[in-house]
Amino acid sequence: MPLGRPHRFHVDLPPAPVAGLVVNLAPPVAHQVARVLRMRSGDVVHLFDGNGGEWRAVIRIGSGNAVTATLDGFLAGPSPLGSVVLCLGLLKGEKFDWVIQKSTELGITHVIPMVTERSLPGSGRPDRWHRIAVEASEQSGRTTIPEITPPMPLRDALNFQSTHSGPGCRVICWEDERTVPFLAPVRLAHMTGAPVFLYIGPEGGFSATEVDLAVASGAQAVSLGTLILRSETAAIAIEQVNHVARPHSQDAGDLVCDWGCKV
Repeated sequence: MPLGRPHRFHVDLPPAPVAGLVVNLAPPVAHQVARVLRMRSGDVVHLFDGNGGEWRAVIRIGSGNAVTATLDGFLAGPSPLGSVVLCLGLLKGEKFDWVIQKSTELGITHVIPMVTERSLPGSGRPDRWHRIAVEASEQSGRTTIPEITPPMPLRDALNFQSTHSGPGCRVICWEDERTVPFLAPVRLAHMTGAPVFLYIGPEGGFSATEVDLAVASGAQAVSLGTLILRSETAAIAIEQVNHVARPHSQDAGDLVCDWGCKV
């Protein structure tokens, strides 16, 4: 946490909380406040609910491990930049954990772990992924926490937009696509405010059959340039380029890249 900036914690708040509300911090948060950070009564923290609300609060250290926080003022959080859904084939080891952390920092709103032809078997760890997303949200300053679904087949992930987010732009990254750059359809989606769905394969990539299925479902196969990227590298790279490409991003400018256009 940068020097001088209050520590941030995710807490459950009631609907429409008001100044003066006393919040009992959950045991893990209370332990971090009192035992790990050794904060004192009267110290200021920021509490966010994961749904866009953030409050300034004053803590009180009680007996035992009890810690309360009194809401002192509402803080306007960063404005949302639209829905961006990462659909990523399951990766081995801790690679998926790392992608969850960095995707949260980059503003992804949903993460869909996918079971594909070349992904490794396993059910994944949704509870662990959620904890990682919470910690990354605390660190990065965002006031929302990305929704992480249980692992699902590619076919179900392709149908996710119609049942959860409405129509949008879907791009499937494929190393054999040479003509359509990643940014071409994505930039158009940002101009219209449509949600963006990013489909990335596991180690070994998507099969041609899977790409055909995605295209038949309305997705656009796109190129990420001439180099072959690891799955976790591709995920973070396109998220960052996508973030900068948003017209209302503070980072927007004349970015020239190998993926199709100047933004």
